[in-house]
Amino acid sequence: MGLTHRLAQIAGGRPEVFDAAPGDRIRYAAMGGVIVSTSAVAAASAIMAVHMTMDLPVVVELLIGLAWGIIILNLDRLLVVQMMRQERKALSVAAALPRLLLALVLGTVISTPVVLQIFAPEIETELIVMQAEQAEAYNRQIAANPDYARIPELTEQIAGDEAVLAKGVSVNVESDPAVTAVRELYDKAQTAYLAAEKNVVCEKEGTCGSGKAGPGIAFDEKVQIRDDRKTERDDAAQQLKDAREAARSNLSTAQDTAITAARSRLDANQATLTTLTERLEAAKRAHAAQSEQDDGLLARLEALDRLSADRPTLQLAHVMLFLLFLCLELLPVMMKLLQVLGPETQYDRKAKEVDDKHARTAAERWDVEREIEQDRLQLIKDASKIGNQKVVEAQSQVMQRVLDAWEDYAHAATDRDVQRWQDQLASAERLGDNETRTVQLRAYPSPGHDSVYWAPDGHETTRPINGPDAPRVIRGTAAAGDSMPPPRRSLYGRPQVTDDPE
Repeated sequence: MGLTHRLAQIAGGRPEVFDAAPGDRIRYAAMGGVIVSTSAVAAASAIMAVHMTMDLPVVVELLIGLAWGIIILNLDRLLVVQMMRQERKALSVAAALPRLLLALVLGTVISTPVVLQIFAPEIETELIVMQAEQAEAYNRQIAANPDYARIPELTEQIAGDEAVLAKGVSVNVESDPAVTAVRELYDKAQTAYLAAEKNVVCEKEGTCGSGKAGPGIAFDEKVQIRDDRKTERDDAAQQLKDAREAARSNLSTAQDTAITAARSRLDANQATLTTLTERLEAAKRAHAAQSEQDDGLLARLEALDRLSADRPTLQLAHVMLFLLFLCLELLPVMMKLLQVLGPETQYDRKAKEVDDKHARTAAERWDVEREIEQDRLQLIKDASKIGNQKVVEAQSQVMQRVLDAWEDYAHAATDRDVQRWQDQLASAERLGDNETRTVQLRAYPSPGHDSVYWAPDGHETTRPINGPDAPRVIRGTAAAGDSMPPPRRSLYGRPQVTDDPE
């Protein structure tokens, strides 16, 4: 059996029909080759998809791809084999539409991993860009978080507090407000004194004021003004000195307070900073791990879409490759549809003849089997009737024999009872009036029976039939004054009259 024959069988060709239509064998073999090619592409696509998304051994990936290829082979073969020629072309097209839709879905699934693998270098580069954008967006999100925004401020505060604890607070009395105010007064007094001293020198030289050199009234006045300004300056200088001493004392106390406050703040700030830093690092590690793993099929499809949007040439290549593999999957169904829509071939006519022959043979076989079954049932019915008839006849014979035996026994028992009764009556006539006569009561086979000659409740006893106790019945049923009827015939027992000399 050659390769052509096997491929034709995969496409749904029937070997018994090819003998009468050998020309169609090649056509079916070509269709089978397309089906096998599609399944091979599907297997390769599955291997690529598993390799891109799962970290599995190569052998496992190959086995998964092989299994997927076999599944696609069976599905394509099912779609092709089930498409039959209809009476009208519209019915054939309607029957092919669901199969075309299913083939379209299969083609999309199969072609996607192949296209992604073809554009793998460009997609890898775009994935790096996408991950960088995601990292930047995540960093902006972190910066906008009010908790994480406190980290730089806490770091600066901790550094300042550690510096205070290590070096202490630098004392600068000049920055004290009281010292600043007094220093301003001193600066003004010093400026006024220098101006007065300049006027004294100028008046003494005669270059200003009265214009006369040497001592004089104007000179003395300016000297007095200078001395007053000097006194004011000296007072301001003393005030500045006192203010600085007071500021130094206050700053020493403030330094101790600042060290205590820095020590208390440092512990709380360090604990808060440690917690926030650990949370931030954990969030960054989780995001980094997620970004590294975000390279599956969906991420690659998104990257391919972004590349296609920015590059028209790549978009065209993407579409053409997708259509190529899609058409490869649709090809078997389309070929089969064109075949059923075309004129009837020698293969179709021969296949129809073979099917009709098989149908007639099956119908004839069914008729024969039905007749055989009906005949068997009829024979069983007749045999059952004969058996039933024989059973009835045998039962009738047995019943007749039983009745005859019972009749003989009843006649004999009756004769004996009559004879015994006559003997008892004769014996009773010979007894005296004071002698008591009794009758023997037989036990009735069923409880509850009560009569003159049968004891109740299945017990056997005797009863008197004359004398003073005759009306009184011992465990009997006759009342006083009752007359004794003649004995009855029975199959189970008979009454007996005995003499009781009591």
